[in-house]
Amino acid sequence: MTAGDLDTTFGTSGTVTVNFGQESIANALAIQSNDKLVLVGRVGPVATGDWGIARLKKDGALDPSFGTGGLVTINFTTEEDVARAVAIDSSGNIVVGGFVGSEPTGAIAFARLTSSGALDTTFNPSGSVPGTVTYRIDPTLGNAVRALVIDSSGKILGVGVAGANPGLIRLNSNGSLDTTFAGGAGKESVSIGAAGHVFALALLSSGEFVVAGFDTTTTTLDDFLVAQFTSTGSLDTTFGSSGFTDTDFNSLNDLAFAVGLQSTGKIVLGGDTDSTDPVGISGDVKAGWTRYTTGGALDTTFGTSGKTQINPTLVADGVRGIVIDSSDRIVSAGFIGETNSLTSFADPVAGSFGVYRLTSSGAADTSFGAAGVGWVRTTFANGGDGGRAVGLQSSGKIVVIGGATTGTPPQLNFAAARYLS
Repeated sequence: MTAGDLDTTFGTSGTVTVNFGQESIANALAIQSNDKLVLVGRVGPVATGDWGIARLKKDGALDPSFGTGGLVTINFTTEEDVARAVAIDSSGNIVVGGFVGSEPTGAIAFARLTSSGALDTTFNPSGSVPGTVTYRIDPTLGNAVRALVIDSSGKILGVGVAGANPGLIRLNSNGSLDTTFAGGAGKESVSIGAAGHVFALALLSSGEFVVAGFDTTTTTLDDFLVAQFTSTGSLDTTFGSSGFTDTDFNSLNDLAFAVGLQSTGKIVLGGDTDSTDPVGISGDVKAGWTRYTTGGALDTTFGTSGKTQINPTLVADGVRGIVIDSSDRIVSAGFIGETNSLTSFADPVAGSFGVYRLTSSGAADTSFGAAGVGWVRTTFANGGDGGRAVGLQSSGKIVVIGGATTGTPPQLNFAAARYLS
């Protein structure tokens, strides 16, 4: 067996689909200390969907001790509700973040579930629905959490969007706003670069945090963006150029969606590069990575002058998640051969799960995948598949989650695959 091969002891020959009874897609993954897998995303049509949470046993089977047969749905509004982020706290509770009430005008939302899948009523206990809480940063336009982490004190940090700007929010463990953050407000809209957008988050041991996304540096050109904030939510102006760094690949559109930290503290971004339009749908879009020093400078010892690209197909290939393994290799998940824009987390209509592995210095890892090219492709049934997040179980095995189109008639479902490391 070769690293990158599907692990046939997981699910059915290495893959799992989870059917909520209607269309669904998983956007984020958390792995519990017992190697159980928590997947969160959307259940139902885009315009009226609900939050969906599924828990799988270590081997990929639905966990009947969680929710109803392994599944939980949360209906906040009659409009579009989508879970985009998840983390496990020190008590084993599951914290989920996203948005509710449609993406263009909605609110930030969080929910906390017990380990059995019930809403934890000690979280926002006096709210209208204990166990959940919603906040707005921008009063009229859309607000959303796209990534979250829980710090050592149990505080919940979320990043995403607040109207036209990136949004930051930090909660105390009981769901209230943390008044030591964002000048006492606990939440804020921030301006990064010309028009920054934030999709990913990594917490530093110092309490500072880095975010990744893209900066619309001109009206027609997006570049990878990495920025660093202090522990209280201020842009760290000692990082990069006044707190952030933009990176262009080849004078086309480059969109970062994932971030990881190597053991040295260096920062790795991954996403979609060389799109001929600003939403990542047209042209020969390539999976791409960059690495930065702890001070925010592009690290020219990585890849080729700080950048790496992998191009399995002549349509869209890209990255949505990164995890760094024990050898500092960069394991990434996303899609291969997509023909639909995934910039706004649109549902996949073609293509496959894509899994990529780079060496610690940014070269394609030729020991990964039977073809020796550093990437593998997994198609479930009908080709409408896409990976959204990646994690490592305690054995080092690689789990990728997202959506897969299966069945008759075809339906998009939560999906997971496990690979040998």
